[in-house]
This record gives sequence, C-alpha cells and structure tokens, in this order.
Amino acid sequence: MDFNDQDVIIECPTCKKEMIVKILEITNHHTVSCPECGAKVDLSANDPSAKLGIPKNYKPFEGLDDYLKEVEAKRKK
Repeated sequence: MDFNDQDVIIECPTCKKEMIVKILEITNHHTVSCPECGAKVDLSANDPSAKLGIPKNYKPFEGLDDYLKEVEAKRKK
C-alpha cells in the first residue's frame, strides 16, 4: 500500500461539501475542482483547505520514543 495513493477528505472552501483527494495531489500542490460546485481548490501547503483532512489532534509519532527505547533495550541484550 503506497502512502501517496491514500485518500483524504477535505472540505471545499466555497460550498463546504466534502471531497476526496489523494495525498499525492496535496504533496504535489495540485489544484482540483470541487465535484459539487466546480470551484477550484488549491492544495498547496499554504491553503488551509489542504489540511482539513488531518485532525488537529493527529499525532503520528506519539509513542515512537517509547518504541525506540524498547528496540534499543532489546538490541543491548
């Protein structure tokens, strides 16, 4: 499974309807058309609509430090 092929849901800044885009479209700063109202949505990093698919409390590395310590401890055995 390729991370860039994953779908995320964003909100059209014009009509507020949800739309699905690929992560690759966001990372490549594409502009997409809203299927509902036809508005152009800029997926560049400085456009807040590009970030709406990611919850504010999303912490992808939470617990990573503990995991790395566990791996290091096992490595020393």
